[in-house]
This record gives sequence, structure tokens and C-alpha cells, in this order.
Amino acid sequence: MTAPTSAIESLLSRNSLAGSFMQAPAPNDEQLRQILGAAQRAADHDRLRPWRFQIVRPEQYEVFYDRLAEAATRVQGDPSRYERNRDKYRLTARAPLLVVAAAKIDTTAKVAPIEQAFAAAGATQLVLNAAHALGFSAFLFSGAGVFDVPFKASLGLDATDHLIGFICLGTANGPGKPGPSAEAAVREGLEETVKQWAP
Repeated sequence: MTAPTSAIESLLSRNSLAGSFMQAPAPNDEQLRQILGAAQRAADHDRLRPWRFQIVRPEQYEVFYDRLAEAATRVQGDPSRYERNRDKYRLTARAPLLVVAAAKIDTTAKVAPIEQAFAAAGATQLVLNAAHALGFSAFLFSGAGVFDVPFKASLGLDATDHLIGFICLGTANGPGKPGPSAEAAVREGLEETVKQWAP
């Protein structure tokens, strides 16, 4: 994938490519610092920095995805779903890098918890945007496991915190699933989501 030539082109052309359609290389350490650095510029009421990111390397995938599959299975309440969950994550593990995104809620702050969660979600979107700007593919996925309290605790999160999801980072290995062009997505999105306010 070629990096966009301007900031606005980057924002208007970003798309999601599932981890199963990714290959190496992933961002190197300096590029990853830039990508996660972009998250630090998210809108942030009272400068709380409620976002948290944890980097998961391929050599850690087996244990991490096992625990995530167990977490999803607990939330679903059906032990027979474990293998199905694990198989799904085996496809995702084709991505050469994974970043966990979370919202760490300060319940003592004057800023409402929902505002803090919004700020962390905004920071997560900036990670996706920055990866695309550097020419990488990025994909955010979640699933039932993000609601599992023991799994959240294993990541240093409290029950009041939010596990936003998991960002796959890598290089595109093919076009992925068919979908509308960036131009069509922008055009249709504008028609559906924007209107002029009137008193």
C-alpha cells in the first residue's frame, strides 16, 4: 500500500482490512511510536489521557488469543463455542502486530465517565488514521471478550474501565472483502448522516 500524499487524502481514503488479509511488515518501533503518538493528540477534556494501549507481539499471540477466546466463551455462556472463537482468532493472528485499546476511567474526576470513554475512542481512531497515513493497514475488532471482567483485570483494567478492542497492524495482502470505494463510502455517508440545522 502506498502512503497517502496529503492529510485530507489520508482521512478520506482510510478503510479497514481484516487481520486475516494482512502480512508483514508491521510498523517498526519508530513508526509505532508515531502511530501511538498520534493518539496523544485526541480531544481530551481536562487532559486526563484516559486511553491505554498495550502492544502484543506475534510470539505472545498463542497465549493472548487463548485467553481472549476463553473470555469470549465465558461471556457467551456456552463452552462449546470456545473452538469456534479460537479458530476466528487464528485468522486474525495473521496480522504481524496487535495493539490493545482501552479506556481507563477516573471515577473521581469531574469529567463524566462517558466523556472519558469518548476520548479514548477518539484516540483509538487516531491510531487507525496514523497507521493508514504511514502506508499500513489497520483493523479494529472487538467481540464478546471485551466485556469479560477477569480478562479486563488481566490487562490491568477495572470493572469500570472499557476494553475498546484490538487493533491489527500490518501490510495488506490482497484487497480484502469487496466493499464500496472510498469515494462512494464518503458520498453515501454524507447523504445519510449530515443535515443542515434549522430552528
